[in-house]
Amino acid sequence: MEMRLWILLAVLLVWPVGPAFADARDPVRLRLGTLAIDGSRYMKDILALGKQIEKRTRGAVVLDWVAGGQLGEEAAMAELVTSGKLDGGGFSETGLAALVPDMVAWGTPAVFRSYEDVDRATAALDPTVRELFGRRELVFGMWADLGFAHIFSIDPISTLNDAVSKAAPFLTATLDGKLIEAITTARARAWAVPPLYQLAIPASKARYMTNLRYRYVVGGLVFSRAAWSRLPAADQKIVLETCREWQSKIRTSWRKETERGLAALEKSGVALRAASDAQLAAFLDELAKSATTKPELRAKISAAVAAR
Repeated sequence: MEMRLWILLAVLLVWPVGPAFADARDPVRLRLGTLAIDGSRYMKDILALGKQIEKRTRGAVVLDWVAGGQLGEEAAMAELVTSGKLDGGGFSETGLAALVPDMVAWGTPAVFRSYEDVDRATAALDPTVRELFGRRELVFGMWADLGFAHIFSIDPISTLNDAVSKAAPFLTATLDGKLIEAITTARARAWAVPPLYQLAIPASKARYMTNLRYRYVVGGLVFSRAAWSRLPAADQKIVLETCREWQSKIRTSWRKETERGLAALEKSGVALRAASDAQLAAFLDELAKSATTKPELRAKISAAVAAR
């Protein structure tokens, strides 16, 4: 009887009785920054991704998000990452370019005409982009995006040329506080931003918008190499696999949100000045021809899109 009791105790000591005992290690907590606002579609999806990573690593990896720009604008967060004061973040093109300047190529006007173009290019250039981040001691986790930037205007828009002309001073402006200030103070009479970004500027005086998909705004999840190295190889693999799986889910979710955003802007009173498909195609063709600089990454992006 005594021997049976000892055997039972031994089994109980080694048998995994629940999630709390699945892994005796303390979790690796990664502190990440984002401008996404609590309660937004962006933040809900980001948190769901984090929960999935935590589940699949059996609690060994936890993503601690600091939302709503509490750590500053994206350029400031990028500096925190490179200085080792932040483990990573979810960035738009602004933060990605602050980390890897070559990433500015993705925002070239008229390169992308459809979501399919974007997906084709990001898939083709994925290894190249990961290498670029790796050279700067960073790990590119996954792609995300904010959608196509449309031109918004305070003044009436007559033609596509008119819209671009009005927005010209702010077409290359970084998506940051300075641009928001220019929009809310009406110093900018016209500008190009994604619809969901526009909706997040409640004091904007925009009255008109075009259906011109002027350029695309990509995004991504990035970790510092130092933070990434704290994860065992097996957990690194799980995180990347989860990101790869969720990349398409999040893109689909955010693109649907973008379309809803366009409808919400119209409902709020922003008048749509729509051009025909033929007019849009001709305009974008001319816009693409007007570009003079072709850095290596941009040339590769254009080639990937042309392969359609």
